[in-house]
Amino acid sequence: MTRIKASILSIALLIIMAGAAASPVLADISRHFPEADPQLVRMVITLPALMIVPFSFLTGSLAKRYRKKSLALIGLAGYLIGGLGGGLAESLAGILLLRALLGASVGILSPLANGLIADYFFNAERTKMMGYSAAANNLGGGLATILAGLLATFHWRYAFSIYGVAFVSLLLVLFFLPKESGRDKSGLSGYAEAEPPERGRGLLKWSLFTFLMIIIFFSIPTHLDFFIFAENLGTSATTGWLMGLLTGVSFATGIVFQRLAAYLRDKTALVAFVFFLLGFSILSFFSHLLLIGAAIVLTGFAMGILIPLIMDSVTKEVRAEDTIFALAVINFSLYLGQFISPLVPGLIEYLSGVSMIRLPFYVSALITLVSIIGMLLAKKQVFAPSSYLYEEDQ
Repeated sequence: MTRIKASILSIALLIIMAGAAASPVLADISRHFPEADPQLVRMVITLPALMIVPFSFLTGSLAKRYRKKSLALIGLAGYLIGGLGGGLAESLAGILLLRALLGASVGILSPLANGLIADYFFNAERTKMMGYSAAANNLGGGLATILAGLLATFHWRYAFSIYGVAFVSLLLVLFFLPKESGRDKSGLSGYAEAEPPERGRGLLKWSLFTFLMIIIFFSIPTHLDFFIFAENLGTSATTGWLMGLLTGVSFATGIVFQRLAAYLRDKTALVAFVFFLLGFSILSFFSHLLLIGAAIVLTGFAMGILIPLIMDSVTKEVRAEDTIFALAVINFSLYLGQFISPLVPGLIEYLSGVSMIRLPFYVSALITLVSIIGMLLAKKQVFAPSSYLYEEDQ
């Protein structure tokens, strides 16, 4: 079972890394292609998110007909080509084409990672694995941004070599992930107790919640590098360290997610959004690097709670055979939010005629405040963890 866990978590390690590895070099790419529109350069981050959406739904359909192991291997092969190829492309159009392939590959891998957890793990063990999966997401993203930022000090193209780590995941899946579904093995721990619900409940609620959350959060990876340069706070390496700090905090939070959910219960989502508000308020009004670091810690803590909260709740609210489709719906909301996030402040700038370097952070802070008010007015249980009654020592 340990080898299965390693195989699944190695896939999870790659998900956030897909966008995060390129985040510290956006400004460098912009300078290398000075004629390119800044919004087009930002699509190096956001285009993969757009491609993930249709391929997540496609995977939801294919997973019912083909082995998930085969789909995972296809996704990993595409990930390697699209990721490493971005550092070799000679034009921005070439980079974007390969980023599209990378996004399609992540669209295959993302629902599979959590879907395999739903197949092989049940009840409290599944909740822990969802936390570990979120932690692996953030560990991969954190290491990628730190290493990419350091490599970018030599040349921005070197940052794309980070994607080579997917080769290790490909080997793990090839040799250690079984061909059959874990649900076919009645001897697995927790199988007998697993009682998937008869019908899905609240999928629309959680997908809208995910969409809102990611619009708020994604102003950081798409704008932090520009903010650091504009405020003379550092270089691409500084951005890399800050993004590494963010994902590091999210990683640590994901590891203890079950205990946090058991303690916070129906206040779990509300507390996370309060940390969002504090973090984006700091980013909106302060320029000291230590305070920026504090804001990054606060937002990292919030994301470390919210991602496993959503994934765990959704997999417990749908039938087993609908898990991949449900996760595809969540991925649709998540990555559509990533694509739209930088467009919201851009639209405000266009309509108002006012251009401010902090505008994306202002927008995120305002949306967060409105969301908190909405949560306070809503029923207490509406965004409660589906598993918060588990004992902490389970």
